[in-house]
Amino acid sequence: MIGSLSAVQAERREFWGELCPGMSIEAGGYPRPAAVGEIDPLLANLKREGYVQVSDALSEAAIAPIRYAVSTLFQRGIPLAFAFVYDELWLAFQGLSRFLTSVLGDGYQALPDFWVWHVNPNENALGWGPHRDRVIPTLDADNSPHTLTVWLPFTDATPLNGCMYMLPAHLDDRFRQRRWDGENNTVVYNPQDIRALPATAGSLLAWNQAVLHWGGRGSRLGSAPRISAAFEFQRGDRPPFNNPLLDPARMPTFQERLGLIGKQVLQYRHMYPLSDEVGAIATSLFQRFMPGVPIPTPFPVPTGVAAN
Repeated sequence: MIGSLSAVQAERREFWGELCPGMSIEAGGYPRPAAVGEIDPLLANLKREGYVQVSDALSEAAIAPIRYAVSTLFQRGIPLAFAFVYDELWLAFQGLSRFLTSVLGDGYQALPDFWVWHVNPNENALGWGPHRDRVIPTLDADNSPHTLTVWLPFTDATPLNGCMYMLPAHLDDRFRQRRWDGENNTVVYNPQDIRALPATAGSLLAWNQAVLHWGGRGSRLGSAPRISAAFEFQRGDRPPFNNPLLDPARMPTFQERLGLIGKQVLQYRHMYPLSDEVGAIATSLFQRFMPGVPIPTPFPVPTGVAAN
């Protein structure tokens, strides 16, 4: 039993429906196109800064049910990646298709890499430590990305509840070297180069997977938790950066979602304390619903990782 989740409950659609009655599973909904505005300035910023930020991309109606669901899982002690059993999280990222097509081209694919956070406003809670999502080359010479991380806050993200921090690409010597791995790849030599990225609920943040970034520490001075989710994508004309690639326009079945959630728990197990019980449930889901896919190995360990 994990909090109030057992291995049997995890596989029961009825359990998830009763847990969050306002959420849907395989209900056949349609994504609401995100309001990202003019694309060309975003592409220019992405190449120079390494990231983009757009306020009010998602409506309150789209994010409110997600916020409630993640809060419910957190309160019940259920791993937050299970929020992806619900249609609403998949639809939120599907609504970004115009933006993602502009960045990654027609035929872009979703990577089997996603996560969910609930960072409380207190000193014991913090986001993932300084890291680069991938340290292998994932950029053209002009910094056009082959892969992209998209991060969506469902509550206001502030410096008091762990907002994102970024070392902009044009201030990072690693981008001049064109080398993102090796010793000291998370060192910031001039702290004044660090950029805080507070974001209102419903914003869109996206960055290439070479930029150095992290989530901040919460504070008792904050007024609400930082609730957010991220999903990764890649160009369709590049070999898979992880398997299996997903059709971003297709809603996975309930069983496929369970297998993918198990994969997330296993491949990000270096980011937070993972009990034997959690690992066993994740392994069972992964092996049952993603047969033939090798057990994922943890991604490279960033500095200062935490459970939130």
